Amino acid sequence: MDDLPRSRNTGVLMNGRSLRGSILSVSLIWMGFAASPASAQPTFKKPPRYEPTAQETGEIETRLATLTQAIAELPPGERAQRDAFADVAIYQKAAEWALRLNEFFAQKDVAATLKVIDRGLERARQLADGQRPWAKAPGSSIRGYFSKVDGSVQPFALIVPPDLDNGGTTADAKRLRLDVVLHGRGETLNEVNFIQAHDGKANPADTDVAANGAIVLHVFGRTNNAYRWAGETDVFEAIAAVKRHYSIDDRRIVLRGFSMGGAGAWHLGLHHPSFWSSVEAGAGFSETRNYAKLEAIPEYEAKALRIYDAVDYAANAFNVPIVGYGGEDDPQRQAAINIEEALKTLGYSFKTEGLLTRGDGIDFLRVVGAKMGHKVDPASAKILKAFHDDHATQGANLNPKQIRFVTSTLKYNQAAWLSIEQLEEHYRLASVEAELQGNLAVVSKIENVAVLGVERHAAESIRLGEQEFPLEGAVQGLLPSVYFQRDGDEWIQLDYDASRRLQENAERGKRRNLQGPIDDAFSGSFLCVRGTGKPWNPHVQKWADARLDQFADDWRRWMRGEVRIKNDTEVTPEDIETSHLVLFGDPGSNSLLSRVVNDLPLGWSRTEIELAGQYRADNHAPVLIALNPLNTHRYVVVNSGHTFGVKEFAGTNALLFPHLGDYAVIQTDGTTGVTKTSGYFDESWKLKAKGPAK
Repeated sequence: MDDLPRSRNTGVLMNGRSLRGSILSVSLIWMGFAASPASAQPTFKKPPRYEPTAQETGEIETRLATLTQAIAELPPGERAQRDAFADVAIYQKAAEWALRLNEFFAQKDVAATLKVIDRGLERARQLADGQRPWAKAPGSSIRGYFSKVDGSVQPFALIVPPDLDNGGTTADAKRLRLDVVLHGRGETLNEVNFIQAHDGKANPADTDVAANGAIVLHVFGRTNNAYRWAGETDVFEAIAAVKRHYSIDDRRIVLRGFSMGGAGAWHLGLHHPSFWSSVEAGAGFSETRNYAKLEAIPEYEAKALRIYDAVDYAANAFNVPIVGYGGEDDPQRQAAINIEEALKTLGYSFKTEGLLTRGDGIDFLRVVGAKMGHKVDPASAKILKAFHDDHATQGANLNPKQIRFVTSTLKYNQAAWLSIEQLEEHYRLASVEAELQGNLAVVSKIENVAVLGVERHAAESIRLGEQEFPLEGAVQGLLPSVYFQRDGDEWIQLDYDASRRLQENAERGKRRNLQGPIDDAFSGSFLCVRGTGKPWNPHVQKWADARLDQFADDWRRWMRGEVRIKNDTEVTPEDIETSHLVLFGDPGSNSLLSRVVNDLPLGWSRTEIELAGQYRADNHAPVLIALNPLNTHRYVVVNSGHTFGVKEFAGTNALLFPHLGDYAVIQTDGTTGVTKTSGYFDESWKLKAKGPAK
């Protein structure tokens, strides 16, 4: 994963506000766009609620204030050590947010919250003395980091081997295996309960893995989003935090998950196939339509399913060992069956021996737990463990001889030494097959690829079709990758200058992490910008203001952070450099929007909007994502947070796919919004279609 822009911590502390006064209600009104049919979809069970007594609330507030003060008094040098500070601040956030969001599900949660505060106080005092003993102790503990997405502090849990030295390596100085574990969905999951489940505790299976010289990382994932969007970013930010303090072997990173975590493992395992030594996906889901019981959906939503549906990426199982598990009596066993069936259509065969199914010519294993429901039986657990141990012992091959890779978006564009840098068309399947034959890299199949990247040291030369090019000695030996651009039926090898123009996106096209759709902006650092001027149209402004407020509420509740918001008059050059800008209002109210609107792929005046048609501007609003004209390495978004909301968050995680494309036009009376059109820009972020006035 590319590093996201570095962002400042915008405040874990209360900034002087009353704790009780900061409790924010989470509105259940979706003020944006028409949702897909979901009448038959599974939803969250409404969790129980416990209302703390005045005495209980007072005790939490008093002790939390003490922790807040202790954190504020930490020496500046200690606060500058962001990971150490985050290891303390996560306890403060956990208790604060339990109060703010009224997340007490039983009386025992009061005691759990007080325990979290006490643990945070203990760490704050230790850090004030220049000590961080928890970072050297074996066993299970809570850690934290500050996310580049929104500056929020996020927790994760580690189980550390008993024989580590202070340098983060085992006694024999070998690099460590890392097991990344993705949790299932939990109706009562929040920071307090996550800390309670892991702080000083580890299940026997993880203890056994750690005893054999591995670190086990339990990801929080910003609660329940199937590790999508900022939840996906959380996985890789947590891994990066571990790597900052421990010597991790990149050839031995294991991914494991069950239920929602299984869905996350299918997703992350097949979208990032060269990152893991092995993947275990237990239950979960691997496609959307059947699992979420979707009926007819618009074409722009159907295209968006191709971003996350793991079954569409089944071919990538060629590049990573995967074991799928499902209980014999668990309907979610279908997730693994879907992947197996997709692989069969690609020509792979399978052999079934009792409750085990093995792939022929591919390292794919499907395990069925005999008479099991939604859990793993001991016999299957042994098989799963042996699968990972075998592959971790071998270590992943970071320079494999063969690659077979597919994708439908530049968001997921790499397998080992190959990368797809530009597509001919997004959301149409692209594929590459290549093989190292001695000192020659041979690309035998390539479809829907406009620009291919190949690591320079993969081979001495490369053959694309009938053409052969130098590889290791290309681009003056100055760049790690060499790029090849399709020109009709031929390929052109880019020289150093052309390669640098591609890297700088001089042509302002869709590139990795700059490919849309709208929701992608919220996987990286973003800043919402509120207009302070006089709006062109009051209805549009009222709707945009409500949309921003709703997005902030949704983000707080479901993504566990605060949306960073500035007035248009306060945005700095540093903000433009480091963050995607999310602009709310119209060119009259928002001065930044006024600066960029003429360089966006739409027309917008006081009276008319032109975007895949012509619309009256007094009761319509454009919503879109595009390259920021002020910084082509960042997005600009207009009038939108996530294109899904409370209904989707509270439903099955499979619903957290884009419900709009790169753009839309919303008809609004200032309160409600109805989608009139939506679609995708081309690979150059352009749209030529026009329609009649409406």
